[in-house]
Amino acid sequence: MRPETRDQTTHHLLVSCLLSLVSCLFLTSCIRRNLTIRSEPPGARLIVNDKDLGTTPLSYDFEWYGSYRISLTKDGYERLDDQVRLRAPMYFWIPVDLVVELLPFKIRDTKALSYTLTPKTPLPTPTLPASPLAGPVPSEPSQAPSEEAHGQAR
Repeated sequence: MRPETRDQTTHHLLVSCLLSLVSCLFLTSCIRRNLTIRSEPPGARLIVNDKDLGTTPLSYDFEWYGSYRISLTKDGYERLDDQVRLRAPMYFWIPVDLVVELLPFKIRDTKALSYTLTPKTPLPTPTLPASPLAGPVPSEPSQAPSEEAHGQAR
């Protein structure tokens, strides 16, 4: 082998190794965003942004930071509606996020929300209002005496 060919082979090998290393860096980086929602009492139906996710307590991976509409429902409890804003940590802000994305290890951002449901108050039993008449209501309507009966009585 000539010396020029050996230098070219070494150069190609070095470039290939560097490209492989950079590719591995892109593939190994992973940012996981997790949201855990709990309720008291547990077992409430959870709807996030009009999507039914199941019952509390529940953890799931979310993709984007921003506003989320949360609804919790459970039999015997008032419906709870909330709007929350999930904010990104400082290391996910532009331009720092580009460097964080390239790091060769996993990063996990965990958020948690807790809610307390209010029991429904039972409706009062309806009652009839008190009658304004003091006496008993007659069973048959009274008839006014006719003129004939009035005249016979004289």
